[in-house]
Amino acid sequence: MINVVIISDSHGNLDNVRKIMEKEQNVHQVIHLGDLIGQEMQLKEICGCEISFVKGNCDYYADNPVSDVLEIGANRIFITHGHHYGVNFGIDRLCYAAKENQCNIAMYGHTHVPDNSVYGGIIIVNPGSVSQPRQLNHKPTYAVMKIDDDGKTDIRIQYV
Repeated sequence: MINVVIISDSHGNLDNVRKIMEKEQNVHQVIHLGDLIGQEMQLKEICGCEISFVKGNCDYYADNPVSDVLEIGANRIFITHGHHYGVNFGIDRLCYAAKENQCNIAMYGHTHVPDNSVYGGIIIVNPGSVSQPRQLNHKPTYAVMKIDDDGKTDIRIQYV
């Protein structure tokens, strides 16, 4: 079983990330989808596993890429913060970029609103925000992706 924690929009507050890492067991990888605000080293210390980062619109001085493609299990995953793909106005451009990169999953942040859906044959995942949630209940969220030994992928939005 591969366990991946997906977080976004921590905006300089890693308290909830510490709670997540205490709660989740046997985490193999963490994906941070931007707006980490210069806390890459602190996040690495907290997580103690492989971490993938992308640059958010508030990560002014970060050297992280704007987007990347990860291969985890049988999945090709397009990761980005989302602001370069206009996610505040829809996910068409995000899905197009995922398809261009032969990805079956697209992960993004930026909106601070969780999403776990399928659009145009692409699994869409936005973990929401661990520090500044904007959905109706205003509870911090993250996502967990589990891939079993048969390659079956299960992605769920979780509350901190």
